[in-house]
Amino acid sequence: MDRADDDRAFHGRLPERFMAGCRNMAENGTGARVAVERSADAAFIGWVTFNSWNPDFRSGSLGFCFAEEVWGRGYATEAARATLAWAFDALDLNRVQAEADTRNIGSARVLERLGFRREGTLREDCIVGGVVSDSWVYGLLRREWDHGPD
Repeated sequence: MDRADDDRAFHGRLPERFMAGCRNMAENGTGARVAVERSADAAFIGWVTFNSWNPDFRSGSLGFCFAEEVWGRGYATEAARATLAWAFDALDLNRVQAEADTRNIGSARVLERLGFRREGTLREDCIVGGVVSDSWVYGLLRREWDHGPD
């Protein structure tokens, strides 16, 4: 999803591409995307995605995207923790992988708070806002998973 889709999603209109991606993952059994609402006012503030599920390798990938106005308030950590608990328990995973743009320190902190370990750097693997960027690769193993609160 591009930044314009992100902006529309956080202003009350989920883009069709977003919804099609949700349906596709559900129909194919390859993942799930969970919409996150703020409990105080039921405002849509973001989502967490679990995808690339491989039952043979007992692995999958975690991603998240939240409205800028709620960054730093713990919503991403809380929602990702709940998604990880579901993924590890219901799917009997051994490993979950995540990636974060190296310029996005907030997302890196969320992953590290959840117990992910930085495993490497993918050089120039993404384009964000028209700028080529590197991504950090993170991994979390079942034996490292602690689903308790911070």
